[in-house]
Amino acid sequence: MSPPAAEAETRSAEPRFIRALRALRDRRMAAMLLLALAAGLPYGAVLGTLNAWLTTENVSPSTIGTLSLITLGYAFKYLWSPAFQTARHPKPVLGPRRTWLISLQLPIAALLILLPFTNPGSQIGIVALVALGVALLSATHDIVLDAWRIEVARSDEDKDLMSALYQFGYRAATFVTGFLALLLAEYFGWAFVYGLIALMMVLAISGTLIAPEPELSEAPSSARESYQSVLPDRSLMGYSLAVTLGWALAIAMISWHVFASLTMTPPPSGRAFVLEQGPVIVGLTVLLPAGLATWLLSRHGRKPGTSLPDAPSDPRAAKVLRSLFRAIFDPLMEMIGRLGWGAVLVLLLALTYRFTDAVWGAFAYPFYLGTEYGAINHTMADVAVASKFFGVLMTMAGAAIGVVVISLIGRMPVLVIGAIVAAATNLLFADLSRGGMALDAFLDWTRMGEPLRMFAGWAASISPEGHGAEAGRRMARLMLAIAGENLAGGFASVAVVAYLTSVVNPRFAAVQYALLGSLTMLIGTLGRPWLGGMIENQGYYTVFIVTFWLGGVAVVLSIIEWIRQARQRWAEPSAAAAPAE
Repeated sequence: MSPPAAEAETRSAEPRFIRALRALRDRRMAAMLLLALAAGLPYGAVLGTLNAWLTTENVSPSTIGTLSLITLGYAFKYLWSPAFQTARHPKPVLGPRRTWLISLQLPIAALLILLPFTNPGSQIGIVALVALGVALLSATHDIVLDAWRIEVARSDEDKDLMSALYQFGYRAATFVTGFLALLLAEYFGWAFVYGLIALMMVLAISGTLIAPEPELSEAPSSARESYQSVLPDRSLMGYSLAVTLGWALAIAMISWHVFASLTMTPPPSGRAFVLEQGPVIVGLTVLLPAGLATWLLSRHGRKPGTSLPDAPSDPRAAKVLRSLFRAIFDPLMEMIGRLGWGAVLVLLLALTYRFTDAVWGAFAYPFYLGTEYGAINHTMADVAVASKFFGVLMTMAGAAIGVVVISLIGRMPVLVIGAIVAAATNLLFADLSRGGMALDAFLDWTRMGEPLRMFAGWAASISPEGHGAEAGRRMARLMLAIAGENLAGGFASVAVVAYLTSVVNPRFAAVQYALLGSLTMLIGTLGRPWLGGMIENQGYYTVFIVTFWLGGVAVVLSIIEWIRQARQRWAEPSAAAAPAE
């Protein structure tokens, strides 16, 4: 046995946790942490910080819910992810992946500086336009970053560790866009806050400078396998055109609703949009391409052929449609062909696993700071301490617990546990909206109330309004509810990112992970306008009960997927032991 092979075998025999610690010394991990910060800052700025600013400007929850549709850029980023499947850049000074990262980070920082110079009261359309620009650039940055993260990973330990570091960096960004933003806004205003976020974005660019360029990026696309060669040319172009038109129609539907909601009086119903057009959008963007990919596999087999270069004399339109086929259908057909019927479970899990978090995020600040519909009317300093300081620490603790538990018992048990606790924590907020009697009883039983009330005194001392500790019990309830939700959220985030990373083929990382990652936000994002209307009609309590029951869908799907993977693992040794015919 050669020395490198012997060393690799020795390392594989080490405990998984030890191998993960060894990987921490690699510069890829430091780069991952900084790049995750760059990914989290713009998302927090246009979803969290912006909603806090709009709430202080007395913008209604239904308008905030509609405005949050700008984050559909994150939910539909897979629509343009095929453009980044092959690592190419017109001027790849740092290598194609890294050049794209820095090319996106700089304009994001510029738009964040511009955002606070708009006026939400009279210029809500301009606010939406600037925030939309940030969201689209940031979503594209996520596509490139996820592809880089998966391509540079060399082992399962690398994948899990980089998934965890991604969550740590992302949550550190919420500390800046949450705790620091709310606290500094009390003293210096929103222009200073967004300037700070933009500065942090520029500093995070250092992650791009130290990141290695993936070796996989240098492989020419013409040398790769493709299903293009096993399909008739006319069918290939017809399927590509059908998906392209479907995606264009879905984008037009979303764009029109956002435009009409911000310019028409009265605005169109968010609930009607979700119930009537939401299923159509999901069908056009997800079910149509997935269904066509499945049909093609059943007709032409699961084995791809060699990619065929286009002839110079071919029409430009034909070349474009073939490129679209390779960029869209090859990743989908590879994943469906590899996973079989399990691909349905993977897609459903991606759609539903983070639903409760995705749909609730836009209304957290209105719930904490507002006075109507069962909101709890805390000061921004209270929320800064409870949610964006203490809460961020709890999220990072939840992520750390998730990493440790994954290393001990594996991904699938953690995925199931994460789904359960993420759904259950909605009941904490339901109780909070009704006065927090159950939370008070828990605090008294555990004797945690007094220490938390002492912590609330510190929140009062940093608040310009000076009444943060008027109701110590209120602050204690808030901190307990946020602690439970953020522990569960950090745990579940690590679980789902590690799970989705494990089912992605690194060769198609840009499209496959963009699709799965986008789906984790799709239903929740589409549901926000409907949820905003439900809050105004029935109050926050009803909303939290509804999201609790909806979270049960992810629990059931996680259990089924765990069983499917376990049966697959049991079948593999049997297949390997069977004698060849």
